[in-house]
Amino acid sequence: MNFQWKLKDILMIAVCAILFGIIFLGCTYAGGILYGILTPVGMPSLGYEPFYGVYFMAGAFGIYVMRKPGTGIVAEMLAAIIECLLGNYFGPIIILSGLVQGVGFELIFALKKYKKFDTATMVEGAVICSILTLIYNLIISGYNLIAVPVLALMLVVRIISAIVIDGFVTRILADRLAKAGVLKGYAIGQDTAQDLED
Repeated sequence: MNFQWKLKDILMIAVCAILFGIIFLGCTYAGGILYGILTPVGMPSLGYEPFYGVYFMAGAFGIYVMRKPGTGIVAEMLAAIIECLLGNYFGPIIILSGLVQGVGFELIFALKKYKKFDTATMVEGAVICSILTLIYNLIISGYNLIAVPVLALMLVVRIISAIVIDGFVTRILADRLAKAGVLKGYAIGQDTAQDLED
């Protein structure tokens, strides 16, 4: 497999960053609304958890489509930068969050030497990313002040969101785009074409 980046790879990452940056911003405001709704019942911390799978999508989609080292990290960070520029109320700290999310999803592919891109690997990436980002939140976001049972529930919701959205929805979306010929210039398109020939 050729791991060298080409102009088309840079363009793909740029397009992903813009699209997912806009989606991320929408999720941030939706999470803020849910945060407010859950505040009276004492569970505001759960407000953003259902959206974490969406927050991981740039990295998941980027690496699944391009299948090259670093694509998950770069896609997540650029999407976070776009979200920040569009007016995310958390500010530039989300760029660091993007780095952690990118690393979290890319770890499993690096461990498998960028040779396995099946459903199991995507699900494993979703779980690893969920755990790593919660650890990050404990250190940076003050989650260490949250009661352990609530933290456990937050992690469960985050993992479910990530598995459904990144382990399945993102993969299915990318596979369908590849079969439609939209991604034929990328590794996923070449693998799909080979599978169809077989």
